[in-house]
Amino acid sequence: MVERVAIRGAGLTGLSVARELLRAKPDLEVSLFDIRPRYPHPQRTFCFFDYGETELAPVVAHRWKNVRFQGSCFERRVELPSAPYTMIAGDAFFDTILSELDVSGARFRWDCKRIELDNRMIHVDGESFTFDYVVDAAFDPSVASSTLWQSFAGIWISTESPVFDPTTALLMDIQESSQDAPASFMYVLPTSPREALVEHTTFSLRPMSESYHLSRCFEWLERRGILSYETGKGERGAIPMGLHRKNNDFAVGTNAGIVRPATGYAFLAALHSAKLVAKNIVSNESIATNLYPWWLGIGDHLFLRALRNSPARGAELLSGMLEGAADEDMIPFLAGKATFRQALSVWLAVPKIDMIRALTSL
Repeated sequence: MVERVAIRGAGLTGLSVARELLRAKPDLEVSLFDIRPRYPHPQRTFCFFDYGETELAPVVAHRWKNVRFQGSCFERRVELPSAPYTMIAGDAFFDTILSELDVSGARFRWDCKRIELDNRMIHVDGESFTFDYVVDAAFDPSVASSTLWQSFAGIWISTESPVFDPTTALLMDIQESSQDAPASFMYVLPTSPREALVEHTTFSLRPMSESYHLSRCFEWLERRGILSYETGKGERGAIPMGLHRKNNDFAVGTNAGIVRPATGYAFLAALHSAKLVAKNIVSNESIATNLYPWWLGIGDHLFLRALRNSPARGAELLSGMLEGAADEDMIPFLAGKATFRQALSVWLAVPKIDMIRALTSL
């Protein structure tokens, strides 16, 4: 019988697994260990296409009923009647989940200098503890290897005059590709006519610096004549796209493949996998979960390989897909909810000659 569970890493996945464990078995002893302090929470947002995640409604910061995509030669707007694009502020989410865990009796140890796993043992700063189950939810991008990296940094701005449409999110304004960054785009989330999160993102060989991303944000604003504004909080991050996973029987979260390789979306996958992992632990089974069908993984791998092999073609490949795919296929594809037919439709929208040349590096 499982009575004591330890979790290394108190981020999105670790906290979610702890919450689901205590919901499934309230008398369970759950201990979390993290090298970070409890506060402050990460200054970032989580976004997803909401197909009915009603539990998250209390922490939703904004919803957009339309999204836009554009590049040098195209622009399109897609209505989202059944799956609005939804943003959650990280601090609100973490406050909520930590409060629930406090009430449920979860045990925390923050500011650890070193945390090591050894079968059912955790070694923390010279002390050792034994558990029935040990879960590894920690991820260190500085030692991880990935086909590409999605890195981003953005900043909230407030303008003097109304310049944004708060009903429409700009998911991609595709910029010119470079040798280091096959895909580069702006990402703008307006929450009012005068306020928006303006963010720059790359799919690159290595994570780009925060200063690089922010400079692109300010250049984008200047090109659009948005010159008078105040800046607020910022956010930044690095997400593996095509993580080269190592054998780790204890792994959950990013190390276990919750990040969608071709898009970087992971928030809902983390919540879904946490439920599956908790169910398996309570049943004393393996914690391994498969979140994406094999055929989706193959398609994602080929797309990332094309971007890496031929970075100069990145903008063409991405633009062709976003311009040509049907609305009813593209949104489920981005959300990770596509059927095989819908995914095939999106893949076929990618310029075929450019894709073949990119895959073969011609």
